[in-house]
Amino acid sequence: MPVKQQNPANTSRSKEARIAELERKIRAASAQRTLYSGVLASKLGLNQTDLECLFIITLGQNVTPGQLAVETGLTTGAITGVVDRIQRAGYIERKRDPRDRRRWFLEPVPHRIEEIRAINRRAFASWTEELGRYSEAELDLLLDFSDRNYLAAVNATVALRQDTEGSAPGMKSSGH
Repeated sequence: MPVKQQNPANTSRSKEARIAELERKIRAASAQRTLYSGVLASKLGLNQTDLECLFIITLGQNVTPGQLAVETGLTTGAITGVVDRIQRAGYIERKRDPRDRRRWFLEPVPHRIEEIRAINRRAFASWTEELGRYSEAELDLLLDFSDRNYLAAVNATVALRQDTEGSAPGMKSSGH
């Protein structure tokens, strides 16, 4: 379903209007990705939070449960459960830090992660084809935008967690 434009007839939109339209379209894509993630998690025998944590683990290097807790905002107790479930499903292994026996690294199991990537490649083949239409310079711009968009999302998440006055009516602040 295409995301509606505010004023589709107005081709001379202001910069602010273009930014607002881009923001709406990013939110729509994000919502769809969230739905996709839920379906994928179900197919893999995981819950959605576990799958998102697995993605964070695969993107990092020498990720520890403590780092995962900080990055996700989940408690260390909740992270223990997440890590246990992901490990039982066979997607990660815990490896001791050779320099600190008290610390564990969460290491993806390569062939299991490749199974997920193969599913994603099939699902997003047409999207990848569309990206092939862009020049290298345009792809560089999109990569820059993606980096900035990610950092903005991280900062917004941190700010929302810390904002005790910004709770929706009827919601209590969790203090995270």
